Amino acid sequence: MDTGFEVWHLYTACKLTIHHFYEPNNHRYQTHGTGFLTQFPPGDPRIALVTNRHLVDIPWAKPERAGTVLEFIELEMWQSENFRLHFKSVVEPLVHEDDSIDVSVLPIGPAFDTATTAVTIYDSIDKMIPDPSTPGILFNHAMNWEYLLLCEKLWSQLKPGELVAFPGYPAWFDKLETRPVFRSGMIASDPQREYRQRTGEPTNLDGNQQILFDAFSTSGNSGSPVFVAQRGLPPLDLQLKLSVDDAVPKQTAKLKFNPYHQSFLIGINAGHFNDTDRDRPNDHAGLSRMHKLSAILEILRSNTVPSDDVPMARLLVSKDSIDAYGGFPENYLSQPPSPSAQPAEPPEHPGK
Repeated sequence: MDTGFEVWHLYTACKLTIHHFYEPNNHRYQTHGTGFLTQFPPGDPRIALVTNRHLVDIPWAKPERAGTVLEFIELEMWQSENFRLHFKSVVEPLVHEDDSIDVSVLPIGPAFDTATTAVTIYDSIDKMIPDPSTPGILFNHAMNWEYLLLCEKLWSQLKPGELVAFPGYPAWFDKLETRPVFRSGMIASDPQREYRQRTGEPTNLDGNQQILFDAFSTSGNSGSPVFVAQRGLPPLDLQLKLSVDDAVPKQTAKLKFNPYHQSFLIGINAGHFNDTDRDRPNDHAGLSRMHKLSAILEILRSNTVPSDDVPMARLLVSKDSIDAYGGFPENYLSQPPSPSAQPAEPPEHPGK
């Protein structure tokens, strides 16, 4: 069975380390989770880091921790399968107007000119940037706005029982090179309806725009993007020869198989449910919840800030890591010094 999942889907997951300061006792601590990058709607040059609100807004998630403030976020993302970016950002989270929705968007940029933006490489530098005078780099594992609109269009085809996968950084992520891992499951509730575990008013643990899925989400998977698998077979392009005469051109046709839809983003993991029939508080029920794609799009659309600013970036690569993979290529040494900041292209979906 072809699920439609690719390497690209795995590397959309970004590793987050969130730094908090608890003012009442002057204590600093960290939380860990996953996020993913998207574009804002057209006209806004910023990049959106999408994650769970409970990771960045501690007083919202735990009122008894009132007085906790967000200091900064460390983000580790894979620009390609061999190049990992690591930078720090001080941002103000954007949240949904519905207080029960555990989704937050952290706008980044459009300037990335910071000495804390570092690159870890696992291959020669010229494979990351063949031309050192290039005016930009490509964020290969981010989602552009056109892709989000396509996912929104495909939403009506989503059904219960479909397979899903969510990449992230749970306790079992690949620690050798800080790479994400996939977890998988199945849509358990009707995605075209609203799922709630309990009756009564929604809460930040059982909110609106929610889907139940049969999967083991654990600590570190908070904020993981959730993708539905491909259903059916994709259309086939055919070349039909209608005559033995070679002068008669072939006719093109498309063979379609129904039902079919491609893999696409359907939401963001928000955590798991415990087995309520047991006394043990951490007895995982094997069921998790996600907030729908619609909740993410509503935050992005309601917080669009049009601007003519050009995205800029400065990336620092240590000489030791370059030397470990053959040193600087000859064409790098012959290039004039680059300016301190270079424009970075907006996030792209694979195939762009």
